[in-house]
Amino acid sequence: MAFVGLATAVAQDRNPVGQPKAKEVRVALIVGNSAYRDAPLGNPANDASDLANALEKKGFTVLVRENVGERGLKEAVDTFAKYLQKGGVGLFFFAGHGVQLKDQNFLVPVDIGFDNEADISYKSVSAEYVLARMAEAGNRVNVVILDACRNNPFQQKGRASKGLGVMNVGRAEKGTFIAYATSPGSTALDGVGRNGLYTKHLLQALDSPDSDIDKVFGLVRSGVVRDTDGAQVPWTSTSVIGSFYFDVAEDRAAQQRPVQRLATTPEAQGEPEPASYDPVQERALWDRIKDSRSAADYSGYLEKFNGAPHAAYARWMVQKYGGTLPAAVPSPRTAPVAAPAQVAMAAPAPAPVPSASAVPSGGAAPSSRTLIRDCPQCPELVVVPGGEYVMGSGKGEKFREPDEEPAHRVRVAGAIAVGKFEVTRGQYAAFAKETAREHKPGCYSTRGGRYHKDPKATWQSPGFEQKDDEPVVCVSWDDTQAYLAWLSNKTGKAYRLLNESEWEYVARAGSTGRHHWAETDDAAVCRYANVADQSLKGFSPGMPIAPCSDGFTYTAPVGRFAANAFGVHDMLGNAWEWVEDCWNEGYAGAPETAQARVTGSCGERVFRGGAWDSKPTLVRVAYRDRESKGDCHDNLGFRVVRSLP
Repeated sequence: MAFVGLATAVAQDRNPVGQPKAKEVRVALIVGNSAYRDAPLGNPANDASDLANALEKKGFTVLVRENVGERGLKEAVDTFAKYLQKGGVGLFFFAGHGVQLKDQNFLVPVDIGFDNEADISYKSVSAEYVLARMAEAGNRVNVVILDACRNNPFQQKGRASKGLGVMNVGRAEKGTFIAYATSPGSTALDGVGRNGLYTKHLLQALDSPDSDIDKVFGLVRSGVVRDTDGAQVPWTSTSVIGSFYFDVAEDRAAQQRPVQRLATTPEAQGEPEPASYDPVQERALWDRIKDSRSAADYSGYLEKFNGAPHAAYARWMVQKYGGTLPAAVPSPRTAPVAAPAQVAMAAPAPAPVPSASAVPSGGAAPSSRTLIRDCPQCPELVVVPGGEYVMGSGKGEKFREPDEEPAHRVRVAGAIAVGKFEVTRGQYAAFAKETAREHKPGCYSTRGGRYHKDPKATWQSPGFEQKDDEPVVCVSWDDTQAYLAWLSNKTGKAYRLLNESEWEYVARAGSTGRHHWAETDDAAVCRYANVADQSLKGFSPGMPIAPCSDGFTYTAPVGRFAANAFGVHDMLGNAWEWVEDCWNEGYAGAPETAQARVTGSCGERVFRGGAWDSKPTLVRVAYRDRESKGDCHDNLGFRVVRSLP
C-alpha cells in the first residue's frame, strides 16, 4: 500500500494561513529501499530517483537516500528535520517495505530481517514520528508520501496487520492532507516496469500542466483505479485550507487569482482554530518534559497546549509509551474521496524554476543545470553557466587568510560540465580494476588526535568504513590525473580537474559570503555540509568543532546534503577536492579569466572545500590549501569537469 500524507502546521507568525512566503524554502527527503536482505524489491530505488528529479523541476531542494539501513534511515530523518524551516514546505517520500504493528506504521530499513517482530518496532522508523517531526517544524505545508506496503513478508507469516493503518493526526496540524493508495488495511499492487504502480501515476500527475495538490491526487486516483479495474481505490482525509501547488511558480501565481478546490472534505470546513496559549508557559513546560519517558507528562502538556507546534510530537510520545490521549485531542475523520470522471485542467501556469533535466551528452549545447553522463561508470555532470565573480577574500571577511588576497574579479568564459558529486569509491574502483593501477599504502590522517601517516591505509581502506557511494579519499593528485586520462579515453571527452578559479566560482554559485547558504549562525553548517561536528569531540582533543551534529562521523554518501544554486553537491565539506593549479601564495598576478596557474610551486597542488574533519574556520569558499602532488590524505578526494560542447 502506498500512503500519502500532507501535514500543515499553523505558522506561528504573521503570514496568513495557507499563503506562501515570498522566499519560501522547499526541502524534500526522498528514500528508496530496494536491497532488502530477505525480501528485495525491484522499484523503490527507481521511484526515489525519478521523484527526486520531478521535485527538483518543481523548485524543491532534494536530499536522496537509497538502500539505507537502520542508522542511515534514522540519520536521514533527523537531518531532514534540521532542514525544515518555519513557514516553508517539507516533503518526505519513502518507497520500500512498511509494516503495521500495534496501531503504528513502521518504515523498514534494508539491514534488518523479517523474522523478529521486535526488531521492526525497535530498529525501524515510525511514519507517525516522521509526521510529528514535520508538524513540529511549523511549516506552512508538510507532505509525506509513503509507497510502503507492497508484498509484506510479515503479512505472509501472519504476524502483522494487513496494509498500513490510519495515521492519527490531530487538530494542531490544520491543513493536513492524508491520502492512501488504497483503503486502510489493504495492500496495493507493485509495478511491473521501472516504477511502482502508485509512484508511476504520481510522476505522471506531477508532469501535468496543473500541480494543484487536489488535482494531482485526483489524477493519481483515477489512474490507479483504471489500471486495477477498481480493485485498488485511493483513500484521502484532508483539512487543507487554501491552495497548495507542488510547482513553486504555480503556487505563487495562485495567490493572485481565485482558486477553486477540486474536492472538499469535512476537515476543511469550519474547524475552530486551536485555543490560544501563552508561548512562554508553553516553552517552559516543554523544556521540562521533552526528554521524559512518561505518557502522563505528554498528556498533561496536550491538555494545556494542544494547538502548539510541539503537540504532534507529544501525541506521538503518548502513543509510544502506551498512554491515552486527552479527550480534548480529537482523532482525524477519514473518508474516501471518489475518483472524478474527468479532471478539468487549468491554463498553463508560469514557467517553473529552472532545474536539472537529463539529456544526451552528444546533442546541441546544453542549458544551465542540464545533467550529463557519458558512460555508465562515469560521474554525473551538471552544466554550470559562465559568468563573472569576485574571487578571494576582502578585508571584511571573517577568518580570511593572506593567501586568499587580493580579492579580484574573474570571468568564467563559457559553460562547463561539473561533477554533480565528488568522485565516489565505486567510480574509482571501476578505474582501478580496469587499469590495474598500483596504489602504494600510506595515507595521512589526524585520527587519534595527531597528524600522522597510516602506513597501511589505502583508498580501499582509509582507516574507517566506507561504502561505494561515498567520496573516494586517500588518492594523490597524480592518482587523479591517471583516473582522468582513463575517463577521457573511455568517453572520447576531455576530462580534467577544475582549475582553482572555476572551483570557487562553482562553490559560490552566485553567493558572496563565506558559504553558499545564507544562514550565519554557527550551527547552520551541519544542515548544509559534513564537517567536524559534535561526533568528533573525542577525536582530536582541543580542536574547534561545530556546535551541531550533521549525522556523520566520517565521510557521508555523496548528495546527502542540499545542492547549491548551480545544482552541485558537497562543494563544502565531506572531502577536500584536488584542483589543477600549482601552489602560489596569494593572487598577485592571477589571470582575469578562469584558467589553471601552471607556474609557482608545481610540486605542490591546491585543494579546496573542507572535509568531514574540518573545523568551521576552514569550511569557507575562499579558503585554500596545498599538498605535495604525490601524497594522499584520508579526507582528500576530487571532482571532475569537462569543457562544453
